[in-house]
Amino acid sequence: MNIQNSLPLGHLVLDKQEQFYTQKFDILEKAQEIFEDFKLDNNKHTNISNSLAILYAKDEGNIPPLIDFFQKDAMQDFEVVLVELSEATSINGSFGNFVAKLNNEEEILFSQAVLFVNDENLLRFRGIYSVADFDNPSTLLATLKSNLGTFSYKEIITYKDDACQYHHRREKHCGKCADICPTFGVGANDNLMELVFSPIDCISCGACVGVCPTSSLTYEDLPKEGLEEIIDLYKESKIFLCDLDSYENLARLNFTLPQNLTPLILPNLKMLNENDYLTMLQTSGNDLLVFNHQAPMIDFINNITQNAYQKNAILQASTPQEIEEYAQQINSFESYLYKNRYNKPHRESFAQRLQYIIKDKDFGIAKSVAPVYYGNIKIDKDKCTLCLSCVGACNVNAIFAKSDDFSLRFNPSLCTTCGYCVDSCPEKIMDLNRDGLELNPDYFKSRELAKDEPFLCVECGKPFSTKKSIDKIFTMLSASFSKDPQKLRTLQCCPDCKVRVMFANKV
Repeated sequence: MNIQNSLPLGHLVLDKQEQFYTQKFDILEKAQEIFEDFKLDNNKHTNISNSLAILYAKDEGNIPPLIDFFQKDAMQDFEVVLVELSEATSINGSFGNFVAKLNNEEEILFSQAVLFVNDENLLRFRGIYSVADFDNPSTLLATLKSNLGTFSYKEIITYKDDACQYHHRREKHCGKCADICPTFGVGANDNLMELVFSPIDCISCGACVGVCPTSSLTYEDLPKEGLEEIIDLYKESKIFLCDLDSYENLARLNFTLPQNLTPLILPNLKMLNENDYLTMLQTSGNDLLVFNHQAPMIDFINNITQNAYQKNAILQASTPQEIEEYAQQINSFESYLYKNRYNKPHRESFAQRLQYIIKDKDFGIAKSVAPVYYGNIKIDKDKCTLCLSCVGACNVNAIFAKSDDFSLRFNPSLCTTCGYCVDSCPEKIMDLNRDGLELNPDYFKSRELAKDEPFLCVECGKPFSTKKSIDKIFTMLSASFSKDPQKLRTLQCCPDCKVRVMFANKV
């Protein structure tokens, strides 16, 4: 039986004799409809020819016998070329269209490759296989042959650069998506400071989406709006959460879930961030049981619930026996039917959900768990000139200026602790920590970092900047402009008056 085609997903681990089987099956059917509504078609294609490269390293100047044997077997179905890695200056391209450039400037084209040495970087390409990952040559050759012909794939990850904390910045302060990607699905061009996406190399694990602190990446097979629709179906349910592969393994074992659990089967769990897990807890009104998945987001949520409720609200089972054991330990969780704001970074919704938990209490600090960082900023307000470089550096509005009272303000709950504001500060008076999230009401409100009095234009009297910033500029440039009183005066003029003073008596 094809488990993936036995729909709705999750029903194979339900006890058909239990009292609430029909209600649970109804939840799974509705969830399946939402999955199908968002599921993408394979709309991209490439041809995989029978050109095969064997990538190896010579053994004392000779081709190892094992490679010779494999080459003879492969030549029955493939056009095989040997590439000695020390002779290759580069190997680039993608599945179906690889090119190896050699020292003698020769180029070798191939569709797939077999790697007889350990090279983690080359294994990030789809279509390049390590012999160490296969039990025998026959299994490896069968895999290579199964790829021949038209390979179809889809662009499952989409990207918006407006909130990205890597895109076109002067220095690298993020790149979590590229760092966590196990393939070349997401890469980072540090010369251009731009992300590079390769849909054909993407294995749809969703890890890049889960670690993005600003929600700049979307998993199109199940965007967060669709995920929330599904979670809404599980109100008052005790959720058993696992990915598709783990579900298939349980179904093959004929495993039946304890009757108090309702399965939620997702394509993968790596796409989930801390707000997704808290949404499941608060919507279901119960603790959560996760199967066969470890994630820093789970640990971070448990740091929060340990402080606030003295318990791990997310239980993690790794065996069927542990599922049985932990199912009995699931208790109620404080429900909150808040709707997430998906037009904003997820930390805004997360802040709303946490405030409901905290109310007017102080539960201390929930420690950060890499790569999920929360923290705080300190500033020497006496030295701050309110130049607003930090405001320009922050693209999540954690730091902002109020024009009505010339103050600089900061909301730590929105801050991703990327540190770009610290490096952008010309006065070098900002200090950032990534210790964790402070579970008190003040952490979720903006506070004043620095404030100054307005500077009034010496010509028209209109406020146009702060006194500290104009005084600093005047001090820096007064010596250079000392021989030109009009030019010196322009330093204390608003933009409208600056031009008039500059050209006075010159027409």
